[in-house]
Amino acid sequence: MPLIAIGDELLEQVAEASFNASEQTRIHIEGEIAGLIPELMETLSPEGPYAYTILPEVRPDGSVRLPVLTTREQIRDAYQMIRGMSELLSVSALTEVRGEWYTFQDSISRTRLRHNGRYGASQTLALFPTGQDSGITGELVWARKPREMLGARDGVLPPPVDADPLRALVSGPPGTAEREQVFQLHVRYVEALCGNDAEAIAETLNPGVASAVRDYVNPTGTLAMLEGIEAHRAYYRAFFETFEVLSVQPLDRIAEDWYVFAEMRVTARWRVGADVGRVCTFNTAEFHVPANDGRFIARIGHGTDPCTGPGTA
Repeated sequence: MPLIAIGDELLEQVAEASFNASEQTRIHIEGEIAGLIPELMETLSPEGPYAYTILPEVRPDGSVRLPVLTTREQIRDAYQMIRGMSELLSVSALTEVRGEWYTFQDSISRTRLRHNGRYGASQTLALFPTGQDSGITGELVWARKPREMLGARDGVLPPPVDADPLRALVSGPPGTAEREQVFQLHVRYVEALCGNDAEAIAETLNPGVASAVRDYVNPTGTLAMLEGIEAHRAYYRAFFETFEVLSVQPLDRIAEDWYVFAEMRVTARWRVGADVGRVCTFNTAEFHVPANDGRFIARIGHGTDPCTGPGTA
């Protein structure tokens, strides 16, 4: 009997897909460092739909905006602006998850401004979904901001209540308690998703929240751009009118004091359309960033197409 009960064929398939995703990411980052826009555009998948949010914005009132780009023309214009202002010198991954269809990185990016030669560095989250063959289909980015900048300056809500007194006992370096709080808030989000509860999802969000995540309500294949609590309530109500979520299985999850990343396997039943009553599955990979009140204010990610099985469950 084998010591590890999983077949080598499956391991080889996973390794091959993960390597392809990470290789397309490496090629793209090298293209950004080279800074030649025509060649950089060649690192994209030949065909969309594309899903880019590379210019996140924190407004003066602490709310967030996450513009979504979906066409090659929009993406080219954004790269010309960004690389016209600065050179990307290097990217050093501190944390990297090589999924079968994406690469996630928490990295130090080092740059040089073109107009004055000044060097800089930022800690950056990036998700790079990939196509079936060559090229990335998206670049979803967030540069680290001090938590006190995120969310309203006045009338800050108290943090979400944790009713478990044992979690007041914390051991570890500074930031450990905050990491656990971020993790537990994501647990609440997953529970709300499993419970088909749009209001419970809204309770995990800061009023200034914005999201750029896979749109499963409208079959665009790209991202839904949401701003504010009401837009999120409306989206998740429509989502639960489209799907009955049966289960959510986290596959990878990383909690830091300033973000949580997770890939999740969702099993759901269609409520509408030609496949009504049939069960489908899809994966999502998202990172969520907490605000000054501990709730999520930026939610960025993508997902795979729903795959519908032959029957119901």
